[in-house]
Amino acid sequence: DTDDAATELTSDGVISAAGSYVLTGDYPGGITFDGLKKGAVVKLYLKNANISSDVAAAIAKSDKQLNLYIIAEDGTTNTVTSAADGANAVHVKGTLYLCGTGALTVTASGADAHGIKVSKGFFASQTALTVSATKNAVSAESIAAENASITVLSAGKDGLHAECDFDNDTGETHDFELMSGYVALKNTDYTCSAEGDGIQADTFVYADGGEISITTDGKFVAYSAENMAAYDLETDDFRYAKVGNVYKKLASDAVGNVSSRYALAQSCKGMKVGEIDYDTDGDDEDDVTITADTNYSIIIDGGTYTINSADDAIHTNSGNTYINGGEFTINTFDDGITSDLLTEVKGGKITVESSYEGIEGGYVVISGGEISIVSSDDGINAASDDKNVGEYIIISGGNITVNAEGDGLDSNGSILISGGVTVVHGPTSGGDGSLDSETGILVTGGTLYAGGSLGMVETPAQNSSQNVVSYAQNYAVPAGSVITLTTSDGTALLEVSTAKTCQSIIISCPGLTAGESYTLSVNGTAAATFTVSGTITSIGSSGRFNGGQPDGQPGGNRPGGQGGR
Repeated sequence: DTDDAATELTSDGVISAAGSYVLTGDYPGGITFDGLKKGAVVKLYLKNANISSDVAAAIAKSDKQLNLYIIAEDGTTNTVTSAADGANAVHVKGTLYLCGTGALTVTASGADAHGIKVSKGFFASQTALTVSATKNAVSAESIAAENASITVLSAGKDGLHAECDFDNDTGETHDFELMSGYVALKNTDYTCSAEGDGIQADTFVYADGGEISITTDGKFVAYSAENMAAYDLETDDFRYAKVGNVYKKLASDAVGNVSSRYALAQSCKGMKVGEIDYDTDGDDEDDVTITADTNYSIIIDGGTYTINSADDAIHTNSGNTYINGGEFTINTFDDGITSDLLTEVKGGKITVESSYEGIEGGYVVISGGEISIVSSDDGINAASDDKNVGEYIIISGGNITVNAEGDGLDSNGSILISGGVTVVHGPTSGGDGSLDSETGILVTGGTLYAGGSLGMVETPAQNSSQNVVSYAQNYAVPAGSVITLTTSDGTALLEVSTAKTCQSIIISCPGLTAGESYTLSVNGTAAATFTVSGTITSIGSSGRFNGGQPDGQPGGNRPGGQGGR
């Protein structure tokens, strides 16, 4: 409700004293602040107000820091619009609180202009906010919203941009702290269409509840010296081939002429936590000191997420990503979920419908959730350029399905499977494998099915504590076939429908017992009947599958524990 002490603001829009003001009707010269003391509290109650400026910010920053409240009254529709180049629609020196159950539309149509620019924190509750801007839609030192609705119709750069831009005149540096540079969304609906990142934070992102839909339309530029200079690109950035109207990311060692390739002109990730580097003008005034053990993170506890991004969908630099819950639908030209350090999934439903790599991290730990991945390269990948990181994949729970053109599970270190259900539809090419590790694969529990080509088969290590069956044949099992593993009395231990052709099948499940007999069938016809002879039992057929008995030939050319990159 409107403050009883609020006064009606005249159409000249000048505020020279702290207090509460009611705004109704048009303010064509915008709102300006004159002579306020540092820390002054100003409350603007908007009742179908239209605030605009053709020459400057529509709500202009004061010369001193203030605490500004913008309250969109219930049932009202309000607008704030700036049209001049470089003029942010709302520019607050201090902290901005947006509340009220009404609607507010903010538009910055001039070149290089933010929708909302705040030097300290931006906090929103209940209001339905809609923003269009040629630069960042909302830019602040920190951003938090609860029970609100934020719609970014368009942004030339980021949708939500939280930056640790410390404002000081002393030239001193500041230690890293988690009290700034974050984006936190609680039960908030967020819809964004941006040319940059949907959410960008310097320190961490936290999200729980609400519906979040992010689309990033990255600008791809062709390889040329002019584009490298204009967009600060290096030759290694040109990793995309254009196939029709679609850009496909290529492996870093892909052969071919770089002159025919493309690069993204700027970061355009769905959700991103990045490193801090502010000495861009050489004055050292806004530097932030980062220590070697500083970690950034993304933490998601719940909510619904739909991300369509040209760049990574969820990305953490020099830190960790934790998925504890939520429902995700991801389509990206690059990685689905990726972290420089740890990517951990404890729950939720993650569907990566298209990606270069599905889930990636220096370390990948999965203990729960439902995960479905489609990737043009590796499905789940543990890799790092940091020599101090000893990569690994650990799967102890969850239901995981991977459909990968590259390696299904790929670790530059080790792989441990101790629980859950993991189904891998691996590559059909001989240069990749359904399972690939550098230092070995251990299976101690859970259910594993991995189908793929014969060229790079890696079976789990002999010191696994759960038995493994490795089946191979020279001719492929057709896509859509039903693979069944049954006991001697006909009890099914595993049944999988193949998503693509495969020649190698690796199975491990709790019911495999040494000395007992089993049958592996394809579409109800026995492909092999065998007795588990040890930790690794290799069976196979050298001829085209016709329901005959195996000839005992093991598949693949890489014994357990002898993986490769």
